[in-house]
Amino acid sequence: MTAFPEWVQSQKLVAKLADRLAGTLNTNSARAIIALKVQAPTVARRRLLATKANEGSLSAEEFAEYETYAQLRGLLSILQSRARFYLKRPRTHGRSAT
Repeated sequence: MTAFPEWVQSQKLVAKLADRLAGTLNTNSARAIIALKVQAPTVARRRLLATKANEGSLSAEEFAEYETYAQLRGLLSILQSRARFYLKRPRTHGRSAT
């Protein structure tokens, strides 16, 4: 699979955004992020889009839908990973847990 420069740049921006947001975590926000779910297309719709993507036959609208979902899922995964790490880290004295 060939990575397009725009996609690579987009992924770098998503990772930077996730890092910045992770820096603002507290216990309550970390728990809230872990509980978030992305409103995903149905399984049948995701399979159809994936098949069409593999065949190279996505319309512009389908590509935008597929790409947006993938990026949101990626961002949420990174944020949830950071939130889990935040909650598992040792507590230091003088830091607020909220």
